[in-house]
Amino acid sequence: MAWYIEAGPQENVVLSSRVRIARNLQELPFPNRLNPEQAAAVEKQIEGCFLSLYPSQSRADWNIVRLAELEDMQRLALAEKHFLSRRMLEPGYNKTLIISKDESLSMMILEEDHLRIQAMSAGLDLEQAYRSASDLTCKLEAKLPLAWDDQFGFLTACPTNTGTGLRASVMLFLPGLIRTDQLRYLTDILGKAGYAVRGSNGEGSKVEGYRVQISNQMTLGLAESEILQDLNHLVKDLIQKEQEARRQLQRADSTGLEDQVWRAKGILENARRISFEEACGLLAELRLGIGLGIIEQLPLTALNRIDANIGPASLQQISGKPLSAAERDQVRARLIRDELLGAERHSK
Repeated sequence: MAWYIEAGPQENVVLSSRVRIARNLQELPFPNRLNPEQAAAVEKQIEGCFLSLYPSQSRADWNIVRLAELEDMQRLALAEKHFLSRRMLEPGYNKTLIISKDESLSMMILEEDHLRIQAMSAGLDLEQAYRSASDLTCKLEAKLPLAWDDQFGFLTACPTNTGTGLRASVMLFLPGLIRTDQLRYLTDILGKAGYAVRGSNGEGSKVEGYRVQISNQMTLGLAESEILQDLNHLVKDLIQKEQEARRQLQRADSTGLEDQVWRAKGILENARRISFEEACGLLAELRLGIGLGIIEQLPLTALNRIDANIGPASLQQISGKPLSAAERDQVRARLIRDELLGAERHSK
């Protein structure tokens, strides 16, 4: 099962944890300054090093995806599941994704840096994500000549990543803090403390479906353990604030809150066409209802399966053909109905 469908620690508030480690080869320009021959050499060296780590029978546990060989729809589907960054979708030479079969561990070659190793886990589990990313990184470091400075540490294309090259982030579901108008205040505090607060699609994206991504902004002069420990403590504090905010919503108007949740469930289970934006909003209300115990017969994993498949590109990939906007809305509505009703039947 893919990691993003599973239940995880603190899943009512924390949707996922991610650790990303950036590395570059020494004596070569960063990707935005590479010529085609240099880019090909970087890709060949990193991929060859990776393959040398695994015997042939273990290579079946990985997929090597060359972005130039994919159609736009396939690339966008990977981005919708956060396996590819927006920068990886931009034109460039020899861009390659190496991803494990369970999709929890991946390598982006020739993104902003020569190499970015990314590990994902369900819920609040930064430690597991770090172990996975760090283990692969250490194996590659032993074989690759990496750009390193005795004063600054690992050198990266963006100065804010220099040092450990590590960015840790969590995806939070914060309807309580957003609806009680506390997020703006907290965002200012977090920014001053060295954390970035972004929408669910990273830098420059807006908050949709009450989803907020929080990550460290500083890596220079900090140990990896410090970065992870500080973010972990921060998230646990936000979980407490979010839970109290949800209780505040219930105290203010429990009947109105229940009405919103049940209306969302009714629309999702009966709609014949639904846009991506409307579906995200209604699924967020339903997720809140499950977290508060208003809806008891529906597991959060059912919503996770829906979230993973209702993006425009993902729907077309599932259908195996291009779809018009109206067709996508129809397929999306059917997928949501089938998933919700199937999950309820299974739980009885």
